[in-house]
Amino acid sequence: MDFFKRNWSTLILIGALAAYLGFSMGTDKCPVCVVSDMVFGGSQGKSGNGTEVVGNQASAQWQAVSIEGQEITSENCKGKVSLIVYWATWCAPCLEEIPSLIALRNEFTEQEVDIIGVNLDEPSKNIDPFVNARNINYEIVRNNESLDRAFGPVRFIPTIVVLDQDGKIQQRYTGLVGKNVIQDQIETLLAEAT
Repeated sequence: MDFFKRNWSTLILIGALAAYLGFSMGTDKCPVCVVSDMVFGGSQGKSGNGTEVVGNQASAQWQAVSIEGQEITSENCKGKVSLIVYWATWCAPCLEEIPSLIALRNEFTEQEVDIIGVNLDEPSKNIDPFVNARNINYEIVRNNESLDRAFGPVRFIPTIVVLDQDGKIQQRYTGLVGKNVIQDQIETLLAEAT
């Protein structure tokens, strides 16, 4: 108890800093959770940068409809590496990641890689102008129960789920991830298939 009495102001400062970092990184974790993840390295199975190595989980069936009205299913994605990218228009790190995803879409053919942005904005919000203004060149869908069942409800954004050619989850990235990291993951999965 004496520790808390002597260091109350430092603890408040650490809590405020953790809350700021959490909000600026696009997380809604409590400040104590952010600090404990930073100090203790987060939960097991995750690396320090929000990367969870999943590897070879059973493939799940899912379906969604793009904002253009095209049906996209797990079956359509078989034979390709797929990136399922959870994002929202109000999420600053998500917006920062969009140019990298556009570049990745340009880097790989549609026969090699599918990039599917799963929007978490309110269903009533029209995101078409937002997508058009940023020249997003990959599929955008709204989140639904099918995606939640397949990939679990996503708590923090941005989150990228990497699926191999069989539809199995190979990696889950939480937070802002550099283009080179994702590109290396895609190239590794494509090389393993040949």
